[in-house]
Amino acid sequence: AVEAILARGEITADDVLKLRHSVFWKGVVTPNDAEMVFALNDRLEKNADPSWEPFFVEALTDYVVFQAEPRGYISDENADWLIARISNAGQVDTACELELLVKTLERAELSPVKLVTFALEQVKWGVIGSQGYVGACHQNEPGVVDRAETELVRRILFAFGGDGNISITRQEAGVLFDINDSTPEEMNDPAWSD
Repeated sequence: AVEAILARGEITADDVLKLRHSVFWKGVVTPNDAEMVFALNDRLEKNADPSWEPFFVEALTDYVVFQAEPRGYISDENADWLIARISNAGQVDTACELELLVKTLERAELSPVKLVTFALEQVKWGVIGSQGYVGACHQNEPGVVDRAETELVRRILFAFGGDGNISITRQEAGVLFDINDSTPEEMNDPAWSD
C-alpha cells in the first residue's frame, strides 16, 4: 500500500483510512509504523488529503508519548529522535510537524526541557527572522509578535506545566526574554504582554 501511494505521488482520503486501520488496528503504533508515517509525510505532505494531518499527528503522538518507553513521558532519547525527524537545520518547516511537536508536549505528563525550549525557539525564529513554519505564517513584519504566535507560546507553556501549574525553566525564560527584547512592545499583540 505504501509503495502504491509513493508511486502515485499523493495521499488520498481513502489512503488515510487504510493507513489508519493498518496502524491502529492492533492498538499499538510500532517504531516501523512511525517511520513509515514519517517517510510518507517527508515525501508527500504537500500532496496529501486534509485528513492526513490529523492522522499524522495522532499516530506519531501516540507512538512518542504512549508506545515508546517510558510511557506517558518523553525521554531525552525520544526528544532527540523527534527533533531530528521534524527539523531541518533546527527549524520545523511544516504545519503538520509543528502541530505534532505541540500535541506531543500537550499529551505527555513530562517532557525534557530541551524539547519545550526547541518548541519555543520555533516561535523566536519565526518572529525575529521569519524563519521556519512559524516565520512562513508570520502575519506581521519581522520583529513583532502576533496573536497566533502568542497563542502558540501559551499552548507550549501550559502543555509542559500540566493541569494549569506552570513552572518556567531558566532556558524557557531565556527564549521568552529574547523574543520580548527583540520586539517593540507597542506593536506586539496585546496578549503578548499578558
